[in-house]
Amino acid sequence: MTSVKFIRTIALSLLLLGCVLGATPAQAVIGSIVPSPSAANAPLGGTVSVPVTWTVFTLDGPFVNSPSGTFRTAIGGGVVLGTVSNPLYKATPPNSTVALTEVVLIPTDVIYRAYKLGLTSFLYTRDFADGTGFSGAPQSVTINITSSAVTGFSLTGMSLSFDNGAVVRLLGRKEKLSAQADVNFTGNGLLQGVWEVADPASTAGQPVFRPLTSVRQYLVGSDKQTLRSPILPTDLSGLYIVRLRITDPLPGFDQPVLRYFVSSGKPGEVLPIMPIGLVTPPHQTLLAPDTVFAWEAIRGAHAYQVELYARAMTSADKLPSLGGDAGTAPPTLPGTPPVAGMLVAGTQTQTALSATARSHLQPGRIYLWRVLAIGGDGNVVGESPVREIRLP
Repeated sequence: MTSVKFIRTIALSLLLLGCVLGATPAQAVIGSIVPSPSAANAPLGGTVSVPVTWTVFTLDGPFVNSPSGTFRTAIGGGVVLGTVSNPLYKATPPNSTVALTEVVLIPTDVIYRAYKLGLTSFLYTRDFADGTGFSGAPQSVTINITSSAVTGFSLTGMSLSFDNGAVVRLLGRKEKLSAQADVNFTGNGLLQGVWEVADPASTAGQPVFRPLTSVRQYLVGSDKQTLRSPILPTDLSGLYIVRLRITDPLPGFDQPVLRYFVSSGKPGEVLPIMPIGLVTPPHQTLLAPDTVFAWEAIRGAHAYQVELYARAMTSADKLPSLGGDAGTAPPTLPGTPPVAGMLVAGTQTQTALSATARSHLQPGRIYLWRVLAIGGDGNVVGESPVREIRLP
């Protein structure tokens, strides 16, 4: 007991000395403050109640109290997000430990305010004082924002495009390029995924993807949100494939990919534009989910690009006859850019349309398609005839 009185005497002496000198009195440590649990989860778009027990050790007593709690950020100087005006109080003798329990209601607006600041967690903080007015350092419970308790959150679709809106790109080395994903969803929740790319070392065969950056984004308040990729690699010449692979929640649809070709940018052998023979599908075919576009290989092709153009509809248009009509004049491409396409490695002579390409086609429309061969310097070295195909 003598040592306790001695500590209290020293503390009070320091307080009086600080007042005499006009300085802010130093705060003596109350002992220790330990919250339990140290972390809890709060769902975005919901309200949650978290029981918290504060175990406080005091040298002096005769009580321990905390007038209020505070929700605040852990970064940026501790921005206040909200307060809990629920006082905690318990009588306690000197040199003892006391437990104070509360049920913390974490409001929806506090969780959403933290989300709008770009945070994935925030703090619930309290400080405590004893009868002498001395308090310990404030302690906190970490609140992690999650979507696990949000019902009805699911992904309904996703489309990919490059920063200029195109679905295939041909560019030179070191050019800047990025992609974006338009994600459709219902409910509110947390999307997690990874932007990945396969470079020319593997795209000639089975693509091997490597991660670029992780994605952890809350989808809130609408049925579509755009997620942007980091700058994509363009240091090697050849074909690249990029994707946003979603890991949670797992989508109920095939995840799309984008393709882009980086040319060497160096003048090479001047090659004449060679004709490319088309194999399938025949002219004026109905496009099916398993339709395969196939063509004959040509010399000097480092990549092939399948292009689809929207053909203007006329009153004379009818359903195409399967198998085509040899007596029909070859169609002419419109002056507008292609609406969809596929880019594949030069070792590949066939492809089906990806989900991304098909998402740009409209039912009942007639499209014109052709195949171009791209040389290592990015120039066109081959071109096929134009054929019609129709989406049922």
